Amino acid sequence: MVFSSTIFIFFFLPVTLIGYFLIPDKGKNIWLLIMSLFFYFWGGPAFFPVMICSIIINYVSGLLLGCFEKGGYDKIRKLIFIAGILCNLLLLGYWKYATFLLGSLKELTGMQFAVPEIALPIGISFFTFQGMSYIIDVYRGEAGTQKSLWKLGLYISLFPQLIAGPIVRYTDIEKQLFYRTHSVEKFASGVRLFAVGLAKKAVLANSVAVMADGIFALPTWQNTPSTAWLGLISYTFQLYFDFSGYSDMAVGIGKMFGFQFPRNFNYPFISRSISEIWRRWHISLSSWFSDYVYFPLGGGRTKQVYRNLFLVFLLSGIWHGASWNYIVWGIYNGIIVILERLCKTRFKGKIHLPGFIHWIITMFLWMMGIVIFRTGTLSESLLFYRSLFGFIPLHEVGFGFFYYLHPYEIFILAACFIAMLPLGKQLFDYLGKRIPPAAVVCVADIIALGMIGISMLYIVTGTYNPFIYFQF
Repeated sequence: MVFSSTIFIFFFLPVTLIGYFLIPDKGKNIWLLIMSLFFYFWGGPAFFPVMICSIIINYVSGLLLGCFEKGGYDKIRKLIFIAGILCNLLLLGYWKYATFLLGSLKELTGMQFAVPEIALPIGISFFTFQGMSYIIDVYRGEAGTQKSLWKLGLYISLFPQLIAGPIVRYTDIEKQLFYRTHSVEKFASGVRLFAVGLAKKAVLANSVAVMADGIFALPTWQNTPSTAWLGLISYTFQLYFDFSGYSDMAVGIGKMFGFQFPRNFNYPFISRSISEIWRRWHISLSSWFSDYVYFPLGGGRTKQVYRNLFLVFLLSGIWHGASWNYIVWGIYNGIIVILERLCKTRFKGKIHLPGFIHWIITMFLWMMGIVIFRTGTLSESLLFYRSLFGFIPLHEVGFGFFYYLHPYEIFILAACFIAMLPLGKQLFDYLGKRIPPAAVVCVADIIALGMIGISMLYIVTGTYNPFIYFQF
């Protein structure tokens, strides 16, 4: 069940909201837990035990850490902590990486054995990292032990951010599990944010996906450089609006139920360095690795800062998927960030380039990485690079650049370019200073309703198109 589906918008969400606000406060968390587990069960009944296992592992680990919190049991607490983290990693490792590791071993050694095809439980990377953040925060003393199995289960399985984030820390919503506020203004704000995310997915991401999928599916000898660049630009937009759209909807739905989730995107495509993009892109994952890996290793305060940066990006690549492409993509981003840091230190104050040039370089480097992210194998990545720069002899070119680029596609690409900029925010900030707040809210509500209406037309007339990050 995806947020941009009719069954979610017209059945699951209304039923969950009606039940939530009809039930007394003491039963709201139980109702949300039941509906969240049903939401996950609907998406993959075979993987439902994995979710339950994750909840139990983290609940028991937290309880044991709490039992030995006082009295000089540091060594026992450390063993419990390590065991809890290992159980989470083993759960993630088996379901997500076992097939890849065994296949790679077979290929490298020439050994003959059957490699099992293990299906990936949806959202396992997200809810596993949330579970680990709970154990880490309890071990550090930054969060209290959650003695209620239902509340911890709700934290891990809460349906708005369950499948594709944002990765919500336990410390972010610890107090909200016990008490959270509800208001018409907060609910309306959530609906508006949901409308924005729905439009990003249904109108923008799904539209450019048609161009991207068609071009990336072509044999390289049929891809002219201009067509290859169009496909890469289309997929870059698709990835951004698909994922940021889901995050907006997740945060918006959370607000409807009184939760305040962290922001996951902050206009990454206005960045002037890859480092800045990563501070604005998938913020919850970047901050997770920063707080739980980078800073514990010493961060930038040690001589091993480059090692620490490289390790964080390597792990980020591994987190994204069981494939050499994702590993190389993580390494690529790590190398670029390290080089940026070296250049900033070495040439500080010596080279001055216009901000627009920095932006062009940043977007070029980012999209070069996106090639690795999008293609299935490293050999396919190399072939696509050759297509981009005209290093492949062309023949049987059936579909040229203008086959894909019609007035509608030009309009969608222009809309994507405008939507990636903070123009809407700046417009409402401008209006907020010149017209009454009530009028600004009215305009926002009208726009939100329009977005929902247009998005529903796209959803009803379109085909099923799941979110890209469901596979992670």
